[in-house]
Amino acid sequence: MNGIIHQCSHPNDDDVHFRISEDKIFANIFHYLEVLFRIIKPRKVFFMAVDGVAPRAKMNQQRGRRFRSAKEAEDKIKKALEKGETLPTEARFDSNCITPGTEFMARLNEHLKYFVNMKISTDKSWQGITVYLSGHETPGEGEHKIMEFIRSEKAKPHHDPNTRHCLYGLDADLIMLGLTSHEAHFALLREEVRFGGKKAQRVCAPEETTFHLLHLSLMREYIDYEFSPVKDKISFEYDIERIIDDWILMGFLVGNDFIPHLPHLHINHDALPLLYRTYMAILPELGGYINENGHLNLERFEKYLTRLSDFDREHFSEVFVDLKWFESKVGNKYLNEAAGIAAEEARKNKQKKQKAQENSISLAALEKNEGEVTPKTTLEDEPEDDDLFETEFRQYKRTYYMTKMGVEVVSDAFLADQAECYVQAIQWILHYYYHGVQSWSWYYPYHYAPYLSDIHNISELKIKFDLGKPFMPFEQLLAVLPAASKDLLPKCYQHLMTSQDSPIIEYYPPDFKTDLNGKQQEWEAVVLIPFIDEKRLLQAMESCNKGLKEEEKRRNTHSACLMYWYDKDAEFQYLSPWPEKFPAIERCHTRFYLEEPHGTQKLYMGNAVPPTKVAYVGDKEQSMWVKEVQGISEQYQRRKGIIIHETSVVVYAQLLTGNRYQLNQNGEVYLEKQWSKQALPFVYQTVVKDIKAFDSRFSSIKTLDDLFPPGSTAFMLGSPYYGCMGEVLDSQDVIPEGRIRVVFNIPCEPQLDTLIQNQHKYSVKYNPAYILASRLGVSGYLVSRFTGSIFIGRGSKKNPHGDHKANVGLNLKFNKKNEEVPGYTKKVGNEWMYSSAVEQLLAEYLERVPELFNYVGKNSQEDICYEDDIWPGEDENGAEKVQEIVAWLKAHPVSALSRSSCDLQILDAAIVEKIEEEVEKCKVPSLVSL
Repeated sequence: MNGIIHQCSHPNDDDVHFRISEDKIFANIFHYLEVLFRIIKPRKVFFMAVDGVAPRAKMNQQRGRRFRSAKEAEDKIKKALEKGETLPTEARFDSNCITPGTEFMARLNEHLKYFVNMKISTDKSWQGITVYLSGHETPGEGEHKIMEFIRSEKAKPHHDPNTRHCLYGLDADLIMLGLTSHEAHFALLREEVRFGGKKAQRVCAPEETTFHLLHLSLMREYIDYEFSPVKDKISFEYDIERIIDDWILMGFLVGNDFIPHLPHLHINHDALPLLYRTYMAILPELGGYINENGHLNLERFEKYLTRLSDFDREHFSEVFVDLKWFESKVGNKYLNEAAGIAAEEARKNKQKKQKAQENSISLAALEKNEGEVTPKTTLEDEPEDDDLFETEFRQYKRTYYMTKMGVEVVSDAFLADQAECYVQAIQWILHYYYHGVQSWSWYYPYHYAPYLSDIHNISELKIKFDLGKPFMPFEQLLAVLPAASKDLLPKCYQHLMTSQDSPIIEYYPPDFKTDLNGKQQEWEAVVLIPFIDEKRLLQAMESCNKGLKEEEKRRNTHSACLMYWYDKDAEFQYLSPWPEKFPAIERCHTRFYLEEPHGTQKLYMGNAVPPTKVAYVGDKEQSMWVKEVQGISEQYQRRKGIIIHETSVVVYAQLLTGNRYQLNQNGEVYLEKQWSKQALPFVYQTVVKDIKAFDSRFSSIKTLDDLFPPGSTAFMLGSPYYGCMGEVLDSQDVIPEGRIRVVFNIPCEPQLDTLIQNQHKYSVKYNPAYILASRLGVSGYLVSRFTGSIFIGRGSKKNPHGDHKANVGLNLKFNKKNEEVPGYTKKVGNEWMYSSAVEQLLAEYLERVPELFNYVGKNSQEDICYEDDIWPGEDENGAEKVQEIVAWLKAHPVSALSRSSCDLQILDAAIVEKIEEEVEKCKVPSLVSL
């Protein structure tokens, strides 16, 4: 419901001139609800859920949103006034009033009750269903109240498992929630979002809106398809329901409403494919699934995170290691003092082999190693490469915690606390999605999440939650609203947000910072405002409570959900909450009662099956019996929450896989049931008898003519034209024989044998570096170096200007990532080969800046060149030359070339063109009549 309320009250926050009256807002909401009702046409239940008081974990995000929206509104008004625009005199709609406990929400609730009574009394399509209204006074987020309702309905003894659910809303969280239900028929109704400019613009009127239905049943199939490669690799049963549970858990790792995203894991930077790849790689080693119906298996979760933490190191090594390595090797110094101290400590604490290593700054030392470098011997007292990497990596993470979280000492105890907090957060969220709120007071106490590589030693953690109780509406208002929206609170509390004497004034900063933290959209930024201390907040409010008016006290309460239904025998007048705008309902036919808040779900069991006397069971049969009964019992308990008790009878049955049309001797068509070849075990007490179901044998198709009318499309399932599409012809003369006439389109297959034999004629020729070097008149070292990376620093070697370094290499080979550029470079064994295109490119490069080639050739021992050393003349501008080279490289088509793994066999472009030519020749199909 909150999406509708926001859309109908402030559709475009960028328009500072926009004003809307409250009666228009209510009328718009009524209209939107009517349109949604007409689209879906519910048959049993229509559930309207407005956000009530949220769990504390959600409030921190709500607080950030409301502070930001108040600040953005203020900034937009300020800019408009600076431009000289004249703004309307009436007050703008403050969207922060869409929070439980405000006067606006109280009025809206009364109008929604009026709307439900009116529709049930006057609209026949509303009269055969039960309407639930869970208003702002019922605690819980709207979508979670709906899920709690669905869970409670499923627990009832006569629940129909084929019930279809449709949940409206734009929030991506609804996808996760719908999948947690494991219901077969679940769809999401959502508006199409048109992205353009800064924000996604939504259309105002529902008639102008394109609505989409997202079928989660189809999404379940996509997830099944995505993860199906692990089927043959795991030793335990492949269960799509369990895979979906783990998929939902993985989605939480990129951040949601309750926790920040893990460092550098962003959806728009391919975080999700990384999570899925890692999961598929590690699952065979886990021995089971991670998310066990909302309960974390910590041991498996830790193994998954450990494998995932390789990403931290890869990200660090890609971005930083190459430059830091140069600093430490060339200058024999660390990038910063703290890193140096950390390295010295590591050196003292660990006895190392005093053995000089050769080739230490070869390609491997560059980390990205795009070019070969002359070998040089490592100093004996220098840390080993791995130690240096780990030292720098630890320092990099330490800097993150110090700058982002403001900690002075990043101790082991601090990191252990970070890991515990994060795992506890994941478990709270899982409970919230699968079982409902486990703790109203818990929240994640940091604005940032720890590094993956720091979340370890968690398998023995004991996670407990204290249920607590939800905030009262006014307590939440004080916890989430900024001072700019103080008028939404009762007067007796307002001074707590503005007075310097207020004991909680620091919770309402007039100005605050935001941190994009790797995100791209401003609305994704972290709002850096202090977390509310619950005890201090309640203590500060206590002295003000006596100033509440009676009407305000009524607003500051919790109430249960309302259930309405049509009763033709009931008839009374329902007064309008706003007589000037909305008429009274003269003949109201509605009944309602307060639904008790859903509590613990009960399990309903049927009568126990009487025991059957068994004379003798062999060891093999006994073992098989125990194994199968245990498997079925565990599946029922874990997947369905049903304890099936002692089992005495197991029924083996073949499942129905579908129906198939058959032709009998009289030429009549009938449907024959098709059965699975495998007989599966079912325990007797779970078998339902006397099911009334539609029998598809009663089909309207009786003859071959009905089954294959002339002009219809058919596909060949026999040889030799398997899979070909055809059209049914008039077959009256042969139908008595049980046959039909079909003309098939037979596609021509491309003839590629000749091309396969002669592909060497069209392949790109590659040569080793010394052949290119002899043709170009340079050394093989220069060919190798310039096709990789070459870094040019500012200033000179003796007097460097800053840390900035420009890469002027051609970047045509990547040793570390084991990647090549097809058509230009190819790795054969350990040797790089180059095409004539590289020769042309190097010739052009050599002609442009011969002095760079001369300098690199003479100073082959240097890892970094400096512009003033290459162009030492006073009248020469080295920085300008470097800019020209970089601009030329960027503008050159070679910069846009795609890389591929050296291990892949890739066809050259000329061969692909020849294949396309052959395929084009075959596009005219031939016809065969059968």
